[in-house]
Amino acid sequence: MSFKPRIKVLIADDMVELRSNVRRMLTGNDNIQVIGEANDGEEALKLAKELNPHLILMDINMPKIDGLRVTEILGKDRPDIQVVIMSIQGEQEYLRRAMKAGAKDFLTKPFSGTELVESIQNAFNNWIKDRPEYLQQASKAQVFTFFATKGGVGKTTLATNLAVCLASKGKKTLLIDGSFQFGDVAITLNLTPKKNFYHIVEKEEELSISTIEKNITKHSSGLELLLAPHEPALADAIKPNHIKTVLECLSTNYQFIIIDTPPKISEIELAFLDKTDCVLLLATLEISSLKNTKICLKTFNDISFDTTKIKIVLNKDISNVGISPKDLEEGLQIPMFAVVPMDSETAQKALNTGEPFFIKFPNSTLAKAMEAIASKILPGEPPKPPVGKSSAILKIKDLLFGA
Repeated sequence: MSFKPRIKVLIADDMVELRSNVRRMLTGNDNIQVIGEANDGEEALKLAKELNPHLILMDINMPKIDGLRVTEILGKDRPDIQVVIMSIQGEQEYLRRAMKAGAKDFLTKPFSGTELVESIQNAFNNWIKDRPEYLQQASKAQVFTFFATKGGVGKTTLATNLAVCLASKGKKTLLIDGSFQFGDVAITLNLTPKKNFYHIVEKEEELSISTIEKNITKHSSGLELLLAPHEPALADAIKPNHIKTVLECLSTNYQFIIIDTPPKISEIELAFLDKTDCVLLLATLEISSLKNTKICLKTFNDISFDTTKIKIVLNKDISNVGISPKDLEEGLQIPMFAVVPMDSETAQKALNTGEPFFIKFPNSTLAKAMEAIASKILPGEPPKPPVGKSSAILKIKDLLFGA
């Protein structure tokens, strides 16, 4: 099953009650998604630039900049954004002024849910009918999958903190706990939710966008989560086609989707990888980790996975252990994407309190490492591989990688 991108709507009205009522009317509509709310004209322009809605429901009388002026500005600067004016004044003069400003429709308050939905769909469909390429080019989330060849290397901790970091920067981010049998994302964030991935598929019906969204959990940081089942036995109900459908459905809802996976390669993991833009492959400076990482790279190559998507992240970096980040780069023949220092005390304290170290210890070296990774994946900031210092290489490394 595939999904067409929904009509992304921004509500701009200075009345909180009105915004809540409009959102309620649109809840459960699989063709329309409310992506934000603005309290005044200035905020409407700001959010239009940041969120790129397809359509704005615009009140006329708003503080700072009125709705008609905002509509005129958008008509000049963002003609791809359609505007439907909402007003308590239903006189013909207001309708004329709204159309002159560039609005595509006019709703007189109060209006019904049916009138609202029809107005949104008509305005969008009239604009899109001559632009079929637009839907194909609809912005989709960048998908990053954390993967490792063994447990205990800090994969879940890094996935969680990077996701929180992106969310804290105002990026709409979803974290999926893909370790369906023994996922730890919930406990890492001190959450005991009743909603998880299993509840999306338990009724064995065709998946819908509204069903998926109902089972998403929100964290206080702004991060949204799709968590693993609370019992290992429930994991068997989740199939690769479910994963494909969920990712296709949610791809236009977010700017970033971060996936935490278990240390194995099965059909479930391959379903995630198939939809992934970048694999953050974790390694540590332990000889067993390095051996398994090299085998993992060979396995990916053997199954014809696009290895250009793979980025090496060195976690728990520590000096004077006989192998350096530079040695790792040379051995794996892949540039290092990021290096996260060893700071077990900070990581453990954060984990045991159920708070991401990015929030609990914002000045720590670990938090700074997350900032560095985020800066590499945010638009306009291309990654620059760090230069590691050379060191003596253990003889056993030579056996693995060659002298």
